[in-house]
Amino acid sequence: MTTVRRVLPDEYYKYRKHLKSLDAHSKYLRFGYHIQDSMIDSLCDKFEAELDKNILFCIENDELEFVAVGHIALQDEMELAFSVLTEYQGKGLGNQLFKRVIQWCRTNSKLKGCMVCLSTNSVVKHLCLKYGIHLKNDGPETMASIELDRPNLGTYITEATESNLAIADYLGKRLIRGLRYK
Repeated sequence: MTTVRRVLPDEYYKYRKHLKSLDAHSKYLRFGYHIQDSMIDSLCDKFEAELDKNILFCIENDELEFVAVGHIALQDEMELAFSVLTEYQGKGLGNQLFKRVIQWCRTNSKLKGCMVCLSTNSVVKHLCLKYGIHLKNDGPETMASIELDRPNLGTYITEATESNLAIADYLGKRLIRGLRYK
């Protein structure tokens, strides 16, 4: 079972490492242009300085390395971004992240926002349509207009359950990792 958990503030440095670990094509899909590692450093410096405006969710491997990350940027409205390391793509991790990020947005009343993706990014476009997010093509980019439903009791129960399962998974991985290195 794969769990998606919220990234702790003192772990944001792992996001930088994750983004730099993406292959060139995945970086292009994530950012919409060819980005240098120095630009990733600048962006991550900003994210780490504004923890209240940047919420991260991750899926980790057994070594607690981020293999997939969902990023919620909170300004006037939220903006979503996703990335999955190449060797983990095609396994449903993007779908799990997308679902979990939307869940968090609903429970925290972040109901309107956007996401920009390349018009050629069929995976993200498919996920948007799957979760009822409207798409508008604008040349090489597609703008996703996000309008989420208000939360209900089930939303809050699912949020609590998934948060607690993710914490248990994280603690289990830390324990097993610690036992391996003793």
